[in-house]
Amino acid sequence: MIDRHCDIAGMVLAGGKSTRMKRNKALLNVEGVSFVERIVETLEQRFSRICISANCPDEYAFLEYPIVPDVFEDSGPLAGIHAVMKSERTEYLFVVTCDIPFINTDVIDTIIDKRESDKILIADDGLRSHYLVGLYPRIILEELEKFLERDGRQVGVFINSVNHKTVDVSAFSYALKNINTAEEYEKEIGT
Repeated sequence: MIDRHCDIAGMVLAGGKSTRMKRNKALLNVEGVSFVERIVETLEQRFSRICISANCPDEYAFLEYPIVPDVFEDSGPLAGIHAVMKSERTEYLFVVTCDIPFINTDVIDTIIDKRESDKILIADDGLRSHYLVGLYPRIILEELEKFLERDGRQVGVFINSVNHKTVDVSAFSYALKNINTAEEYEKEIGT
């Protein structure tokens, strides 16, 4: 059964510079499908609204979803979350960074099931918290904007300054595997 959460938009953070990978991580392939397409396909199973946070819209035009550029330039992933939150009118954003191609609906459902109106919910795989996989409520928009206006960039600093909690998704830890370097890509994907 497909559960489309009309008060949540799914978003992919794809605006990073991929400096450790030395090429656009979002466009790397797993079994002939790009990371960003895999993530979008997973998000489509739960959300009717999907956006891509990216500053190079031409690279993602093939997805046929809104591409939202940052308002605060060169301010990291929080700027992407802010820009999409400003453009979308849903009560929540389900955020997934583009370097987690194995994200699945089990992770999404586990986090959404713990939803609270005033808290950011962050995936935790038992080893670490994944700040860029989680449910962000619209209520944080004003605080996020103030943080960015003060040149704040560090995601952890912002998360720890607002109401948040982690959600244990350790049963699905493989779904949160980050691929940030060519070595990790070779190890996980075996190109």
